[in-house]
Amino acid sequence: MELKFSWRVCYTIFIFLLPQIGLSISFSEYTHAFEVKGLKTPESFIVDSTTGNYYISNINGKPTEKDNNGFITELDRIGKIIKLKFVEGGKNEVTLHAPKGLAIIDNVLYVTDIDTVKSFDKETGNPVDHLDLTELGAAFLNDLTHDSEGNLYVTDMVANMILKIETRNGQKTSILVKDPQLGGPNGIVINPQTGNLMVATWNTGSILEVDLTGQIRPLLNSKGLKNLDGIDLDEAGNIYTSSFTDGRIYKIRPDFKKVKLFKEGLTTPADINLDQVNQLVLIPSFNGNKAKTEKLK
Repeated sequence: MELKFSWRVCYTIFIFLLPQIGLSISFSEYTHAFEVKGLKTPESFIVDSTTGNYYISNINGKPTEKDNNGFITELDRIGKIIKLKFVEGGKNEVTLHAPKGLAIIDNVLYVTDIDTVKSFDKETGNPVDHLDLTELGAAFLNDLTHDSEGNLYVTDMVANMILKIETRNGQKTSILVKDPQLGGPNGIVINPQTGNLMVATWNTGSILEVDLTGQIRPLLNSKGLKNLDGIDLDEAGNIYTSSFTDGRIYKIRPDFKKVKLFKEGLTTPADINLDQVNQLVLIPSFNGNKAKTEKLK
């Protein structure tokens, strides 16, 4: 009789024997790139740094339509779907139209939804809060990031502004900056080296620095880039940004003297983020209805 072992069987046996032979190994050493299908207009793809689980926002329709059918997908540490509709508009007293940017602070998952920012318990998916930002002129909220003090910074592409939400100060909201120079701000991230914001622009294909007083400074002016969406930094300070219409992801040196093509041939890569632990770029394919990861190089 011929015995056949798959690599999964061998891997399981190996992991089981590790304690017996006095060896240990971190999970991240065995993490590989993966792909997730069956999504519905996925916009943002993030990792929870404390659990290793992933979350993907699904617009499920038009980005500006208040149809209450948006949802958020939860994946486990190896990219397997835990629940396709972990948070679902129209169910369990949830209102969620066109979810886009995602961020996690403590045990709360925040998401932009057209002119509101909503929050959910990251473990149960239950609603936590609902911030209507229309009084501040919110029109098309997109991405969001947070600092170490628990402050959220939210881009609005149409209104050309960045909003600040003080999550540990009664959800106090304010306009950090509103200026045409923002050029349709889309992706946003905190630069850990400076503490300032870095913004990828949709209209001008530029990367801007915005300090916490709202002052704007160009870091990279186009160089042929256009419709920039997501942005994130690796541990060395290299910037990764996605060009939605070109189907490309670029890697930019910290000194901005070199723009390198990281990946091309993608279908509408939207709000990308990095998984620093597993050295992965997280790529939602907006029109492809799927998401994938690529190993950092």
